[in-house]
Amino acid sequence: MTRRNISSGYAFEDTYGYSRAVRVGNQVSVSGTTARPPHLDGDAFLQATAALALIADALTEADAGMRHVVRTVVYVIDMADTAHVARAHSEAFDAVRPASTLVQVSALTPASARVEIEVTAIIPN
Repeated sequence: MTRRNISSGYAFEDTYGYSRAVRVGNQVSVSGTTARPPHLDGDAFLQATAALALIADALTEADAGMRHVVRTVVYVIDMADTAHVARAHSEAFDAVRPASTLVQVSALTPASARVEIEVTAIIPN
């Protein structure tokens, strides 16, 4: 199967040695994604919305879309942000309803990030 690495141009991709997304066959894995400036100054809803927009861009580059997402994993640093993050997630995936996990973690990178989201998509043949 052919593997295609997708970069968003984010400098940390080179520093850490990873791809924003990887497509192998009909599956796409999108790395944990946080908002970027200026959205990092926003609340958890704004940050989640910005991260989901970056994810949508990566999926588009992989010839997929949000409708193909079958799984999300969402990391938050404060469970008090759950309602904000859930609102952004629901707006992006309400019609899709992927399997999802929400986990609280002690910190994210960059340090001002309140939420990080990773997704898996499967494109029908």
